Amino acid sequence: MQIKRWYQVLRRMLMVLTAPFLLYCCASSSLTATWHDQSYAGNNLLRDVLVIAVTEEETSRRLYEDGFVTKLSESGVRGIPSYSLQNSDIEPTKQAVQTAVTMSDARYVLITRHLSTDEKQHYSPPEPIYVDPYYSKMHRYYPLAYREVRYRPGYTYTVTTVSIESNLYDAKTEKLIWSAQSKSVDPNMSQSFFDGLVDVFTKDLKEKKLL
Repeated sequence: MQIKRWYQVLRRMLMVLTAPFLLYCCASSSLTATWHDQSYAGNNLLRDVLVIAVTEEETSRRLYEDGFVTKLSESGVRGIPSYSLQNSDIEPTKQAVQTAVTMSDARYVLITRHLSTDEKQHYSPPEPIYVDPYYSKMHRYYPLAYREVRYRPGYTYTVTTVSIESNLYDAKTEKLIWSAQSKSVDPNMSQSFFDGLVDVFTKDLKEKKLL
């Protein structure tokens, strides 16, 4: 019986100590702004989409482009990751983009880039540690009332917010069709992060009836 009580005490203490950690580990990506050309909406028009992630991190580029191509294929849309092209290093010029469009035989172009990274430090002050089993019974709590209150130490932590922008263009007219911005809290740049980011963008494309 005593072991069971101590187990309950330890479990509650762990919940208090790990709550901030769990809060940020479970954070996900979300949209902060979105726009679309309504003249394109309602046609589920996407097909042959060239997916370009503008980043110097090759691993991140491939994870994002592959993730978006996979998501497009689930809706029956052919996607082409830019890294798969013969000239995969697309220079920031009109001619280079046009060459990539021609090589991929793309009808639409999705360009995604990093907007900003914001880091803010926060301080979590000390908090008293309450042990519920002692509070539930008067004869347990009364002796405890004479003891010094125990506190969880205060600590500082950094919250990193990453903003991403994604734009969809008509390759023939070069017209902007759809644009969205997202924010992600403490992303770990893993496969799961990029999959979640792609889910956010493709969900909005579907809601706008573009996909």
